[in-house]
Amino acid sequence: MRPIIAILTFLVVGAGSAVGQNFEVRLISGIGIAPSNLDSKSDWIEFENHSHLIPIGLDANYFFLPEKRINFFLGTGFEYSNNSYFQNIKHLDYGYNLQSIRFSQKHLGIPLRIGSEWKIFNSNSLGFQCELQYNFAMKREVVISPKNFASDPSINLKYSYSLTNRAKNFLSKEISLYLKTQIAKNLYLISSVDFEFRPSSGSYDFRTDQIKTNTNAQVEASYAFEKEEIKNNILGFKLALTKYF
Repeated sequence: MRPIIAILTFLVVGAGSAVGQNFEVRLISGIGIAPSNLDSKSDWIEFENHSHLIPIGLDANYFFLPEKRINFFLGTGFEYSNNSYFQNIKHLDYGYNLQSIRFSQKHLGIPLRIGSEWKIFNSNSLGFQCELQYNFAMKREVVISPKNFASDPSINLKYSYSLTNRAKNFLSKEISLYLKTQIAKNLYLISSVDFEFRPSSGSYDFRTDQIKTNTNAQVEASYAFEKEEIKNNILGFKLALTKYF
């Protein structure tokens, strides 16, 4: 962790004193999905929905050859990410969905970045970059467990549920391809496609208990699992405003 902080300090403070167009700052926002969302046979969290949001994401890059057609840069920054999931509660006899529980994991990431740009016409460029990012879990554990039973009078069913969501720190890798378009003097718009390789970002436990009443008789059923790993890559689309200094 100390090398990451040292490089972050050097790039932001040291490179800030550079002259010309060696130093840029990017304000980024985006959204992403897990490729598993495109697979109808996904077998763990049904209707899982991954969003990659960076409302205060900030990148800082230092360019070594700003006057050349092909340029190289190093950078760092930080980004906030929120990944959302839905766990269905199913009727244990008939298999249809009773309710969906939404939960999320939030991380703050600090990347180390290397990349290159190729000027294609005027001041516009195509870029490619790779990142190694350490992601800090902003909240380690969240428990969702209503005190009372929910009910479905149409089928004489009462049910309860509990879900424990655990996030952890992890290291991810990302590759990006982007187009940088000039919109004003020293101001650019970046549109990018990214793929983030993520190991397990945490795990969760789930349990449901159900009571069905039939002609004055009650039938009880329950279902539970523990330590289900959350492990998905992310395909992302981002926009950024870039300012040179």
